[in-house]
Amino acid sequence: MCMARNKEYDRDKVLDAATRLFWEKGYTGTSVNALVQATGLGKRSMYQEFGSKENLFRECLQNYMFNLNREANSILGRQPQGLANIEAFFANRIDHASTSNSKGCMVINAAIEKELIDAEAFDMAQKALAGHENAFFDCLEAARSKGEIPEGKDLRALAGFLMTFSAGLMVMCKTEPEKKALAASVDAALSVVKN
Repeated sequence: MCMARNKEYDRDKVLDAATRLFWEKGYTGTSVNALVQATGLGKRSMYQEFGSKENLFRECLQNYMFNLNREANSILGRQPQGLANIEAFFANRIDHASTSNSKGCMVINAAIEKELIDAEAFDMAQKALAGHENAFFDCLEAARSKGEIPEGKDLRALAGFLMTFSAGLMVMCKTEPEKKALAASVDAALSVVKN
């Protein structure tokens, strides 16, 4: 009787290592050999576990969104919502930029690689970005109802502006700007919302 071999690796640790490599190097900049080296998993085991580099990338993108970036994702949804959520979100992004070796945001990095990643991974990135924009909108609606921002503002346009600004901020983080400069940019963006 043949017994199945137990896995000699921790799948979550492998996934975290692969996620960090894709996050730093991007999809096209990450070779299978580099994944093998970063995870300690053999090529055969990697293909048996994940099927392909594309499948592994999608799992890593999901891992990033739901585990490694969970705190940032939750800030905009905390109750009660309002301008404080948006301010806390950007403060988190600035802290993230100064402690993540300037890798930016893996979701935005994936969106930038649109032509190089598969359609399913790009769709995941688009849905995540749309979710952030909707979360900005919810915070802006709550802020307006509290009198934190003037009536008459186009909240959908402002939510799009904040999402665009957030994406740009994460791209700029890869250039290793000063934290003070990032904070000043956030203040300028928030002044558009408040005035």
